[in-house]
Amino acid sequence: MSIFGEVTMLILSEEFWLILGLILIITDIFLGSFFLLPIGVAAFIISGLLYSQAQLWLGGVLLETWKDVLIYFSAFSVLSIGIVKFFFQKKADNKEDINDY
Repeated sequence: MSIFGEVTMLILSEEFWLILGLILIITDIFLGSFFLLPIGVAAFIISGLLYSQAQLWLGGVLLETWKDVLIYFSAFSVLSIGIVKFFFQKKADNKEDINDY
């Protein structure tokens, strides 16, 4: 099998996305930046989609090629970054700060 076939099989396996999600979330815990956390969550979502597709819970084929997987992963990453930013963003208060002159 060629290297391209091996990479394709790796991207289409749910174990790869589960491990990638764990690595990203653990790395984010140590960095404390809240940037890798939503990308790790997106990797978990892709892992769940691939697993449910393998169990035929989704009915049709949703993630057929590696391109589909990467497109969905990028879309879920952007969506989850937006959600985390919306919920964890500090609300700007209209109170006057004592340090503002």
